[in-house]
Amino acid sequence: MKLFSLKVLCLGSSGINAEYGGISLSSSHCLMGNTVSTMLSQCIPQNSLNQVWTGPSEGSSMLLPEERRVALKAVLTAAEAVKRVQAGLVSEETISKKDQSPVTVGDYTAQAVIIHALTQAFPHYPFIAEEDSQTLESQPDVLASVLRFTKDYVPEITESELLATLEKGTNEGVSTKRWWTLDPIDGTQGFLRRDQYAIALALMEDNKPILGILGCPSLDMGKSVPGAEGTIGCVLIAVKGEGAFMRSLTSEKEHPIQCSSKMDIHEAVFTESFVSRGFAHEVNSRIVERLGITASPLRIDSQCKYAMVARGDSDVYLRLSSLDYQECIWDHAAGALIVEEAGGKVTDFRGNELDYSKGRKLSANVGIVCANKIFHPILLEAISRLDILEQSSSSS
Repeated sequence: MKLFSLKVLCLGSSGINAEYGGISLSSSHCLMGNTVSTMLSQCIPQNSLNQVWTGPSEGSSMLLPEERRVALKAVLTAAEAVKRVQAGLVSEETISKKDQSPVTVGDYTAQAVIIHALTQAFPHYPFIAEEDSQTLESQPDVLASVLRFTKDYVPEITESELLATLEKGTNEGVSTKRWWTLDPIDGTQGFLRRDQYAIALALMEDNKPILGILGCPSLDMGKSVPGAEGTIGCVLIAVKGEGAFMRSLTSEKEHPIQCSSKMDIHEAVFTESFVSRGFAHEVNSRIVERLGITASPLRIDSQCKYAMVARGDSDVYLRLSSLDYQECIWDHAAGALIVEEAGGKVTDFRGNELDYSKGRKLSANVGIVCANKIFHPILLEAISRLDILEQSSSSS
């Protein structure tokens, strides 16, 4: 049988347009994962379809090849930069004095490096990022350090260009179809303790994450990759509909990752923040007690908690600081997508999807419930039966 080639002419959330053997095809669905078989099965014999497209290979993307490549390179470069900042500026003295300046330099350097790289490749994609130029401009010594470290990766950048690059991330909201959200260093205290922190970047489309990258310079590769035990530094990557992958900072080899498949909630491993904010640990303790979970919680800084759930080292990540605290979108967009592409589920405490359409904050959501798909509904039921939201409201 003659095998025609499938030529994709247009991809997007509104559908696909393609040619198969000279015949124009279209679909109202996205070309994601195995759904292509359903979309085109009436037009193309199944055995031919399997030869035409069998899914994205490791390290590539069917939907976002260039965005994935450039964004991954930018995060890897930023990871190298902040490791140098940490090595050069964090000391026992800065730790004992609780000096925040090293992480401030790291934050601005990472944001500048990433926004510069992405702007060069995708000039029409705006940003919502954590840092702003005005705060940096008011700290001349810190500004000088940021410029020095940034020049190692963008030699031609001037001080005014650096400030202009950082200012690109100050949007309160965006009206374009696609845009980036960035947390250059998530996990301030972890960075300062030389512990866990993350560089979190997500590409949004119609206010939903479609590409997520977590750079975790101090996190080991875990047990999910044979032979990689003890390797420090990893990056997790996901494109909507194409699964989740992990690689080290130095190897281009990517490995697929999955959330745990545990079914017994009593065996669940919880992940929570290293330092409790508000009543977070108290809430988690009540839920753990209700469900009869005996394992001690795994406490870790930053969006590395999402990484732990995505690769199956942990089963649950709950976050509820207070009912009136509004989470920042850059603290969750990348991690939430990676977990869901690894087979997990992420909602708020009411079971609602995270709503990234409100600007810089998740103002329509309360808390975060992240778990494998087996435990997620059990957790929501426990939250409901314990009246967590009502009791927390009356006590606050």
